[in-house]
Amino acid sequence: MNEISHEGTHVHDYHSHSHDHHEHAPISLHKNNTIIALNAYEQDDASVISLEWKSCKDARQTEVLLKQLFKNIARDITEQNGIIGHIKASMERNEVIIISLTNTEAMKKEALSPNIQIHAAVIALCIDKNTLAQIVESALASSPLFSI
Repeated sequence: MNEISHEGTHVHDYHSHSHDHHEHAPISLHKNNTIIALNAYEQDDASVISLEWKSCKDARQTEVLLKQLFKNIARDITEQNGIIGHIKASMERNEVIIISLTNTEAMKKEALSPNIQIHAAVIALCIDKNTLAQIVESALASSPLFSI
């Protein structure tokens, strides 16, 4: 079935529910040569931080460092008596395909893009969104994810 959405109300099959979603403009954090888009908002009774950035690091190394970052954020949330709802990230890497013709033969070259697009979200309950944003910013500041 189709899902219809209008102003925070979602209709699924034969029932509906609404979300209080107060979003503000994202801020840009600068860590070395990386720009991180950070957005803090509230949805229902949860505080949500969404993050997005690009990395040229090795995917496996990035995965290990993301796990450590998430553990540090989780520790700090619980130290503030917050409840962890969900902390997650997706890492996307695109394949680059080049088709070129210099004479009469077309040639194809393929390579994996060195860029990784990272989308992350931190969802927590019983903690103010500004406090959660400070926790995330502090964890990002001390993370080796962004070292040169």
